[in-house]
Amino acid sequence: MSKTSPSLAPEATASRPETDPYIWTVLTVAVATQTAGSFVSQGVYILVPFWRDAFGVSLASAALAVTAMNGTQILTMVALGRAIDRHGERVVVGIAMVGMALAMVAAAFVGELIGLLICMSVLGGTYAAVQPGGTRAIMRWFPPRHRGLATGFRQAAVPLGTMMAAALLPLLIVRFGLATAAWSSAAVSLLGALLFLLFYKEGEAVQAKRETPLALRELIRSVGENPRFWPVLRLGIAMSAFQFTFTAHAIGYMADALALGMLGAASLFALAQLAGIPGRVLLPWLSDRLRRGRRSQSFAVTALLGAGAAAALAALPAGVPAPLLAAVLVVLGVFGIGWFPLYLLDIAEMAPRSSIASTVSFASTLCLIAMALGPWLFGLVAGRFGYASAWTFLIAPVVVLALPLLGSGGRGGEN
Repeated sequence: MSKTSPSLAPEATASRPETDPYIWTVLTVAVATQTAGSFVSQGVYILVPFWRDAFGVSLASAALAVTAMNGTQILTMVALGRAIDRHGERVVVGIAMVGMALAMVAAAFVGELIGLLICMSVLGGTYAAVQPGGTRAIMRWFPPRHRGLATGFRQAAVPLGTMMAAALLPLLIVRFGLATAAWSSAAVSLLGALLFLLFYKEGEAVQAKRETPLALRELIRSVGENPRFWPVLRLGIAMSAFQFTFTAHAIGYMADALALGMLGAASLFALAQLAGIPGRVLLPWLSDRLRRGRRSQSFAVTALLGAGAAAALAALPAGVPAPLLAAVLVVLGVFGIGWFPLYLLDIAEMAPRSSIASTVSFASTLCLIAMALGPWLFGLVAGRFGYASAWTFLIAPVVVLALPLLGSGGRGGEN
């Protein structure tokens, strides 16, 4: 298949003029929905120590709530992506977020760990619809020249929702109890569902042109004929392991290897996370403006800069001046956390019109597996061979997979 085959080109404007002002309503709704979904799903990580105390179990046992949530998300994401392509994002995402709300309502009443794990399984299985649904909405409504900015704002909602959950949930628990925090998460999810159901519309033109999504095997064969797809996907998997391994181990590494102590390390880690928020907006926007049609190259450059910042962090000695360390972490946050919208948009722009959500779901499922395995493998390597080997193990795949994309001639974002 040719790189410019029309069968792989998603609808650029959803049969509307590029100046249709409703696209900004779509963006507002997509950002609000993603913020609500992230508040609830990432709030689970914040609730783990409180569930440990409430149920009288170990921290490892309480953390099974995260495992249950992520496990079912992996299992259901492809099926939900196909459902979105078949029935539309409005109804599937709306119903899924109602399901998330019901899962948190049930979690408010459980009195033992097994009941909590069932609730979190339902939560993860329904949250899996939010990412592919929102991406499909952007692809359907936004012309190529606005997609990077729109995707960046939407993906910045992920750390934004996480920060909101971190600020509000512990306060609610301390003042009103654990059940109130669960009810609040349910309310946020229900609000997100209502926003999407009431204010997002697909439009008659999109509904009339809806096609049957490709079966998974046929989809993989179709997108795989694009010479950029597998290189971009492999780099996305490596970057998923990279980002979430950094998230899991950065505080411990800086506290021990750089002799910062837990409080100082946590403060600098928060700085890196904060830098990732504007990074998720600026990087795709710059890709649209400066590297239009070269999305894969922009992604590769971003990945290499993130890997370079991680290598600099690994090379810093104990007692490094705080301003220098902060500068390295800001760069690492911008590129090592801000990369995801570029990758997501690149994958979506290579998807068949009928299977945008299915393609995003397939790619995201593989990334979720890498997110789960990366921190564990890093810990194994660090424990056996030391941090230097662990950082090499983490950074080397990113460099090896990014370099070939620098010379990629494939064009994206011009559909």
